[in-house]
Formats: sequence, structure tokens, C-alpha cells
Amino acid sequence: MKEEILDMLKLQDQLNSKINSNWKKDRTHTDFARATWLECAELVESLPWKWWKKQQPDLENVQIEVVDIWHFIMSFILLDFEKIEDALESEYIKFFIKGVNEDFHNININSVYIHHYLGEIDNIQKIIFLAERVAEGFLKDEPLEGIFFFGLLVKNTISFKDLYLLYIGKNILNHIRQELGYKEGKYKKTIDGLEDNKYLFKLVKQVEDKDQLEQKIREKFQKLMEG
Repeated sequence: MKEEILDMLKLQDQLNSKINSNWKKDRTHTDFARATWLECAELVESLPWKWWKKQQPDLENVQIEVVDIWHFIMSFILLDFEKIEDALESEYIKFFIKGVNEDFHNININSVYIHHYLGEIDNIQKIIFLAERVAEGFLKDEPLEGIFFFGLLVKNTISFKDLYLLYIGKNILNHIRQELGYKEGKYKKTIDGLEDNKYLFKLVKQVEDKDQLEQKIREKFQKLMEG
């Protein structure tokens, strides 16, 4: 798992540097904390929380939002370290791994939250609860708590293998977006009525490892853009 996390941390740093070569000086923890809790809100919007109307859960989009949250959490972590290898060995990553493994040992987390999590039998309500705890952790400036609950969120929504593959795919897509004018407003995010994230999700499900991903994604998106 740590090998894949290191790979993702490196890719995140490369992407952030592509967007802004001076990103570690220009961005703050508050920037990435805000982006994290707003992405948590977008995740909840994919689930039927509105009691006054009928909704269907969009669990595919939940997985996409989980990956988006991970982008910002890794960026938050990377701000604290000159060397990416030091970020990998940080308490942040230890708490993330504990969450993914549902390991409650040696963590200073509100026991009421843990008991609520363990006692919740409705999967949709559990996912909403976890997303809210991630957001709360970053809103009250307790990122270790937020990151631990993010690990639990991963465990309850997507396998670590699929998180890794979808992250790799989204990272490639983000590079393509930048290359095709996303920052300048030139990039078409919706193609034939379907958001590019949805195209990506379908492509990721067709491969077994990251070595197949970039060529397949670039070939597909080039055709879509030309069309």
C-alpha cells in the first residue's frame, strides 16, 4: 500500500507544479482544507439525503468524489514536507492507513464518533456520516481526525486498488485538461452530454493496472475532443 501511496504523492506534486510551479509558496493549508470539505459536500449530493424528494444514490460519482477529496488531502499533506518520502512516513499517512484498515488502536478520536460508525447499519447513512466527519476534521483544524475518517470513507466506498487506479486515471485526465486549456476556460468538460469524469470511470474499469491506463485514456479523449 505504501508504494502506491508514494506513487500518488509524487504524481500529485507533479500535477500541482504543472498548474503552478510555485504552488507550495502560493497555496496554504486553508486552501486545501476548504477544497476538501467542499468536495465532501459534493459527495453527499450524490446520495439521497433530501427527505422531501425522491433520489437515487450515484455510487459511481461517490467514488469519483472520493478520489477528488484525496487529491486535496495529499496536497494538504505535501505542504508540510520538502521530501515526498518524509510525507509518506508522516502521521497523516499513518492515520489514513489506519482508517483504510479500520484500525482503532492508538488514535485520539472522539469515541462517540467511533461507536456511531460501528453501530450504523445503513450503508448510505454511514457514507454520509463519514464524509461529514472528514469535512468536520478539516473545518475545525484537526486534519489527523479528518484523514482517519477519510481512510474509513475509502474502506466503505472503494477498494484501495480501485482508489489507486482511479486516482492514476484522474491524474492523467487532469494533465489532459491542463494541456487542452482547462485553466483558460477552453476545455470542454462535458462531451456528448456526459462529464469527462464519467468517461474516465468507464475506462478505468476496463483495465487491470496503471501501465494500460495512460495510452487508453489519451487515445479515447483525443478522439472525443476531435469529435
